[in-house]
Amino acid sequence: MNKADVIVYASSLHERGALATLKKDLIRRIAAAGGLDLTETEAPSPDRLTAVLVLTGGVERQVLKGIAELPSPILLVAHPGHNSLPASLEILARIHQDGGEGRILFGTPETIAAGLRDEIAIAEAWNALRFSRVGLIGEPSDWLVASDVDRAFLKGRLSVELVELRIDELIARIDLEKATKRAVSRFSKKATGIEEPDGDAVRGAVAIYEALRALVDEHRLAACTVRCFDLVERLESTGCYALSRLNDEGVPAGCEGDLQSLLTLYVAYLLTGSAGFMANVASVDADERVVGLAHCSCPLSLVASYTVRSHFESGLGVGVAGTIPDGPCTFVRLGGERLDHLFVREGEIEACPVREDLCRTQVRVRCDGPVDALLTAPLGNHHILLPGRHRAVIEQFFARHLAT
Repeated sequence: MNKADVIVYASSLHERGALATLKKDLIRRIAAAGGLDLTETEAPSPDRLTAVLVLTGGVERQVLKGIAELPSPILLVAHPGHNSLPASLEILARIHQDGGEGRILFGTPETIAAGLRDEIAIAEAWNALRFSRVGLIGEPSDWLVASDVDRAFLKGRLSVELVELRIDELIARIDLEKATKRAVSRFSKKATGIEEPDGDAVRGAVAIYEALRALVDEHRLAACTVRCFDLVERLESTGCYALSRLNDEGVPAGCEGDLQSLLTLYVAYLLTGSAGFMANVASVDADERVVGLAHCSCPLSLVASYTVRSHFESGLGVGVAGTIPDGPCTFVRLGGERLDHLFVREGEIEACPVREDLCRTQVRVRCDGPVDALLTAPLGNHHILLPGRHRAVIEQFFARHLAT
């Protein structure tokens, strides 16, 4: 997520040597500020993002002619000298008049680099999302009355293939799997403790992972969601560890057959490269802008430590009680059958007392913006928590590809 091409436009009226030095210095400083691999080119590449560096004024018509070959949105990079920004303003105004899309990246090298990194992430996420295969293993849980996704929208707008598998297929595969001592040790020995589950419960949880991983590989799934409570009812076991580990392995995996939350988890992973914590909204303090989250599955890459517990609601199987460290975070949910609604806030993760009447991994988020909408116009229950601040890139992706 760090490569881009740069096409440079400069007026012939300016002294060539000075412009060559300016161009080289600008590209070098932007690349260094963002850890980017920027390559000057004369023509756009189909596999890399292309930005337009407007080095001087007087090139407006030249740029408009050249960008006809570029996909939307057009990215104009401007700097404070040589009438670069005035020219960019005129160019972008004409692009918008003609019904096109674009934006100007202007400011410090760090600001421009951040904008380029976001645009690279958006382009790569969109390319990865389209034509991918997403698994729905079992029907959505009965209590998810507002979290389905329009199948025609998935196939038509997003070009995502929804692979629907019966939960019986997963259960049959579980019956064939045996958890190895090495696989069980990988999970249990790194835990700070094991409370309710016995050895059979831990082995059962690992066997579910092995079976789910096999289905993911067999059906070439980029992401999946599982009607996991059927495993509790029919096997007296849980998918919490399996989903945790798949997320850590780069396969966004969600609970309860919740497609809206899975697509949020998937898009967030593609944009940020980070696993996300899919959680219930357990409490909302609108005055303090504090949200409490809890769930029994959490990617272990997000936690500082974890204890192996039972599944909260049933007391069966295995749940993950992780401690997510304090720090900056993003709290997000896509909603609506066509994913055309978005709730996203940045904030800080805070330590919170552990409650025995909630799911095992618990966290509190102090949000930067108001959270009243969670109580007045919720998109649903499950939300995704990501480490780091990613609101800008999520909002840009949403506005470009999902908002109507």
